[in-house]
Amino acid sequence: MNKEKLFKERVDDFWVYPKLTKIVDKRDFNDDFFSFLQVAKENNNRTNLYIHIPFCDSGCVFCPYYKIICTRNNELINEYVDYLLEELEKYSKTKYIKTTKIESIHFGGGNPLLLSKFNFKKIIEFIKDNFYLKENVSWTLEASMNSITDQVMIDLLELGFSRISLGIQTFNEKIRKDMGIKTTIDDINRCINIFKKYQFKEYCFDLMYNMPNQTMDDWLNDLEKADQLDPYHIDLYNLAIFPNTILDEKIKKSDNLIVTPSNSNQILMYENAQKWLFNKGYKQLTTNTFSKSQEKIHIGDQTYLDNGDVLGIGASSRGFINKKAYKNVCDINTYMRELNKDNFPADLCRNVTELEDMERKMVFFPIKLMILKKDVPEKIYDDIFEFLIQEEFIKEQNDRYILTQRGTVWSGNIALMFISENNWKLYIKSFLNSLKEKTNPYNEDYMGTKYGK
Repeated sequence: MNKEKLFKERVDDFWVYPKLTKIVDKRDFNDDFFSFLQVAKENNNRTNLYIHIPFCDSGCVFCPYYKIICTRNNELINEYVDYLLEELEKYSKTKYIKTTKIESIHFGGGNPLLLSKFNFKKIIEFIKDNFYLKENVSWTLEASMNSITDQVMIDLLELGFSRISLGIQTFNEKIRKDMGIKTTIDDINRCINIFKKYQFKEYCFDLMYNMPNQTMDDWLNDLEKADQLDPYHIDLYNLAIFPNTILDEKIKKSDNLIVTPSNSNQILMYENAQKWLFNKGYKQLTTNTFSKSQEKIHIGDQTYLDNGDVLGIGASSRGFINKKAYKNVCDINTYMRELNKDNFPADLCRNVTELEDMERKMVFFPIKLMILKKDVPEKIYDDIFEFLIQEEFIKEQNDRYILTQRGTVWSGNIALMFISENNWKLYIKSFLNSLKEKTNPYNEDYMGTKYGK
């Protein structure tokens, strides 16, 4: 790749690598693709457990992910939990799990709080009884603010959850309405008051920038209001407008949405956010994570970015185990059907080569803001590091390379330099195929919303 051309337009960080695509990674359900699970854990890397809950009580217009809109009392949720337990049981019997210590557990979605306390308890008790957990294992939950009540908070504390991630996105009422965000500012304030009432401190905010009709003043005001609520950390995300989403269609129809210039504006918003947060005493932990009180990123993110293992459970979840990358089927009915056949419900799977494993480590290093010199393969990337130092994207500091402030802005582009030409061609081919089939270009999932009965 031409190095200079790579930095013409800013790209987002590669949080998932290697990419799986049905072009080359489609699983044959007749083979024994998961035989690697019958082998003891092959490395000393940490392992995280991720459980996906694909249910939402509303749909944001920018969301490209498969989801089912329903209420908390929908019977489909109870049925899904039973299948989650089946999948967990299948993994618990494998040699891999029997030789693995789980460092952190993350319930993502969707809105996991659509699960009842009873369903949470079933899942948690099964994990505690059948998996080897690290002492003081971290339990994290993604949540919608309108689902937090006094009783829910009491239940979560009783269940052992220590960290909650909230997708606030923006405090601007007009933009929230345009983006289809149903939770209100009152919901946010009520939620934070409940956290403070029960002395729960590890709540984290996601904020989005470069949204349609969002001015710089709007963005800095979002940061100000977020800071006033004293979050454990703040994550910043550039809005990606995925093809075939509701937002994409609204913009095409010029539905009173003015799209801000994607490149120059997002860079300026990111840089101004950095300056504002630094002035307020925040430390930058990753390219998108800032915290006043946290010295290191959460163990779950740390494990993943350090090339650790992730056991992904649930419809559309993905995992990385024993140098094997996999992704579960997306559609919930297909997910249940495969478990009924006594299959592991993955539809994509790849044996990760030594080259891809090495690339994975290098692709993640810009997100972490640094890499130890001893972890950089000798000679292979010398010209890349020479270029990055020369262009002041990184600098040497004792035993490591660290990103400069300029480097943090272009971290996604830096990561791109470490992806092999063949894998990059696969990215492009997969992207074009997703556009054709109207699936999510990020993970090739079915793109759309279903509604629970």
